Amino acid sequence: MLEAWGEDALPALPDLLPLLADSWTALHVVRVLQAIGTAAAPAAPALRTCQVLDYPGNHSFVASTAAYITMDREARLRMIGDAVTATEEPDYRQIGALAEFGSDAAPHAHRVRLAMENSTDYSRLSAAITLWSITGRTEPSIHVLEEFVVPVATGGDSYGFFRDTLQALVRMGEITPAIRAALLTIHQLDRRLSTEGGYPAILRDDELRGLIELALACGDTDSRETC
Repeated sequence: MLEAWGEDALPALPDLLPLLADSWTALHVVRVLQAIGTAAAPAAPALRTCQVLDYPGNHSFVASTAAYITMDREARLRMIGDAVTATEEPDYRQIGALAEFGSDAAPHAHRVRLAMENSTDYSRLSAAITLWSITGRTEPSIHVLEEFVVPVATGGDSYGFFRDTLQALVRMGEITPAIRAALLTIHQLDRRLSTEGGYPAILRDDELRGLIELALACGDTDSRETC
């Protein structure tokens, strides 16, 4: 959840740093640090010595994040853009990292679109959201987002994808008729929107239902100015 807060997660930094010493929690912390951005620069020394499971992709992710949080904006864009361009199948984290640069990442829009068209699951979702962030145009991204909403209305339980999709739809301020119909159906479901049990299920259900209401409101022409 902290990852979604972006720079607002900075106050949690002192509590996060000790978790870098545990290989089971380190990567989660690295993702949060990347989401925080340059404000997390004081964590760079601890990040460079953190313990992760011995897999090349993990070590590369840690190294790139350490560089990322200590660079200026232009250098970060250049580093991420070069990685996306040079990699045959860019990691969803590389693609997603371009989103923060908006139209400044326009030279990489074609590569992001190719990634969207030739991937599945979270990689496809991340690329669709990033493409919209770069171009400012909802098409074709919004129809990819449909793929992560409609199945939930018919019993699907990919609530992590669903949450990220809802957050993107709220930022877009637009929904398609298919998305609206699915969201109305989901909102009326007599079950928790969560695969967890106990109190976490209540929290997740409340979060998703709140996002559904926001997405429906933002999709209303008369309400877009408030989104």
